[in-house]
Amino acid sequence: MKSVIIYATKYGAAEKAANMLKEKLKGQVTMVNLTKEKVPSLEEYDNVILGGSIYVGKIQKQLTNYIKANLPELLKKRTGLFICAALNEPEKLIKELSDAFPEELANKAVAKEVFGYEFSFEKMGFIDKMMTKSIVGIKSSISSLEKETIEKFAEAMNS
Repeated sequence: MKSVIIYATKYGAAEKAANMLKEKLKGQVTMVNLTKEKVPSLEEYDNVILGGSIYVGKIQKQLTNYIKANLPELLKKRTGLFICAALNEPEKLIKELSDAFPEELANKAVAKEVFGYEFSFEKMGFIDKMMTKSIVGIKSSISSLEKETIEKFAEAMNS
């Protein structure tokens, strides 16, 4: 089985989550960071996993643009969708997950999950630090990526 994880990341949380996922997936796994790399043809892949992190309620524009440009091809593939996000209200996280991806893609996805979050204050600029402190209430670097959720997602993709 061949899988590709296509992700976008600003400060590395989605990349770290994608690496954790890669370790749990069976078969050959290719990772593509949309902010730095071009995505290869999807023809050779059985599974396509798409993910990114949420900033001010939206997933990265690179990921949104990639999905829009390739939606017909993505709908033919076995897909998984993930986001990295931090909110204390589970129903809002579920809404952010469903808002991040087109409905038709989300409806056919084999796995959909929120992998948790990570804030690296040392990588952030002043404005992002202030937004994180005021909106999320986090005052220093923290990693809260959910290993069990990532493992559950991998199990669904591996079956």
